[in-house]
Amino acid sequence: MIWFFSLLLITYILIESHEKYMKHPYYIVLFIGMFFLLIGKYTYIQKPTSIVVQRFFALMCVSAIAIISAIPSSRGVQTAQMVEAFAVCLAPYALLEFFKYFPSSTRPRTFHYVSSITKWTSIICFVTYVGGSVAADETSIKTIARLFIVLNIVMAVGTCVALITFHLRSNSKKIKNELFVLIVGLCLSFSPVILLSLLPNMLFGVSFLSFYYTLTSMIFFPLVLSYLLTKQGIANWRVAAKKMGRKIAVLCISLIICNVVLLVIDHHIPLFPVNIFLIFSITIYQTIQVYFTHRTEQTTDRLTNKQAYSIQEYEKWKLAMFLHDEILQGLIAIWQRIQLGKNEESEKQIHNLLQSKIREVRNMCEHLYPMFVEDIGLENSLYELRNKIRMESHLDIEVYYDLGLRIIPSTLQVTLYRIIRELTYNAVKHAEATSIIISICEEDDILHISVEDDGKGFSIPINTYDAIKQHHFGLASVEKQLHTLGGRWDIYSDQQLGTRIFIMIPFDEVEKYDD
Repeated sequence: MIWFFSLLLITYILIESHEKYMKHPYYIVLFIGMFFLLIGKYTYIQKPTSIVVQRFFALMCVSAIAIISAIPSSRGVQTAQMVEAFAVCLAPYALLEFFKYFPSSTRPRTFHYVSSITKWTSIICFVTYVGGSVAADETSIKTIARLFIVLNIVMAVGTCVALITFHLRSNSKKIKNELFVLIVGLCLSFSPVILLSLLPNMLFGVSFLSFYYTLTSMIFFPLVLSYLLTKQGIANWRVAAKKMGRKIAVLCISLIICNVVLLVIDHHIPLFPVNIFLIFSITIYQTIQVYFTHRTEQTTDRLTNKQAYSIQEYEKWKLAMFLHDEILQGLIAIWQRIQLGKNEESEKQIHNLLQSKIREVRNMCEHLYPMFVEDIGLENSLYELRNKIRMESHLDIEVYYDLGLRIIPSTLQVTLYRIIRELTYNAVKHAEATSIIISICEEDDILHISVEDDGKGFSIPINTYDAIKQHHFGLASVEKQLHTLGGRWDIYSDQQLGTRIFIMIPFDEVEKYDD
């Protein structure tokens, strides 16, 4: 919905303003804005359920609207002025919302305060700007609103750069290189616009460089983010680059041929509205085609794609989808039909049974592949696990997460969550414990995980075969996963003191796992 709204809004602004204000430099700005919009849409099509991708898509749409409406707004087009004011006020908050989850969902508490300040500043600035449009002293009020809008943008960009700088302290060389790329990309994108145009115009009433020329630097922003989203496995632009290159080439050739034909027929024909209509029509057609092509590829990939998942993970994911789409939906349908019957005691029992089975199947889907970990991160997932066990078992369970700003690959986060969950539920079900402590930290470039309880202990298996022989299938699975990660573990168990399990995984092995 936001995609088509953005396209319609941009098209309306362009057609309304083209006769008076369209000059050659504006075509560059138009290209940059459409580039933002197309990158955001294509990324969203690849992974629409990801929180990171959703925030990225919203950021790209808001940025595109702000960029394309900038010049018509500066030339007095009233519609463009209101649209630009709304988009520019919203952009800093959209930027911080994106960096709330990228490159990591772990962030300092100060970030939340700045995000709230930015949100309310955006709202106040837009209301002030709109109020200034109808006030007697219109120029002064709008000038004040513009000043705070610029300061809000500077604060948001500075906060993002500071957040990334904090991440540099706690990560491997590979992650640091990616973060350096992100910092350089942000600086190259926003510095010319802020330092050469926005701030000088606010302070001295004149820009060092025309606004539409400084906007060309913004092209780095979506390119850098797309590159890093690809590196983290959130989006995939490697395969799409050649396809999009061919489509852009076909679009350009089509526009050239149409313009030549129109000029031959009648050189007085206004070409700009025709080109806008053609670009809009072809873009809509390509979007629909890409959407259905992607849906077809998704169905095929569920059966054949072994690159994104290992064989074991792929089978678990497929089973989870089957349970959710087939079994769970069938149970829900039966439950709804029974609700239409008479309210007798036997039917109440069936209702309760079906509701119980629905909950069990939902829990099984989460157990097989906890997809929410990829969205909310390992830290928040462990806190959710703690709260769930407290409600179910009324145990005293604590989680201590101290990785600072260390970034863990999303695929590894799922594996670590599954290991910790298995060990924790073992303590809940078999140890008769009253308290459980989960801790995860880093020391000397090694990831340390511990799960401790005060239960009755157990006989420690010698190896994986012994664990299977004793029906400790969960421990056997954990040992196998640790072997894959290049880690090791130590188990100490006593009938009086309970069980303590310590896991150590070198971060060098973590990077190999990510690759």
